Amino acid sequence: MDKRSGPSGRLWLEVLYRLLDANGGKMNGKFLLAVVVVALLVVAGFVAFRLILVDMILSLRDSH
Repeated sequence: MDKRSGPSGRLWLEVLYRLLDANGGKMNGKFLLAVVVVALLVVAGFVAFRLILVDMILSLRDSH
């Protein structure tokens, strides 16, 4: 494992290895697509949250 990945990186790799072992070492396309969709939803939610937060801060600054 890579030393730069840190504890959270090792956790994700461990989860991935366990999922692969539970499925006989094969990862089907549906599972991979589900992982990608969930990751994109999380990133989109984070970006939307940041944009809303910045908009709120800027509107508070303009009100003074």
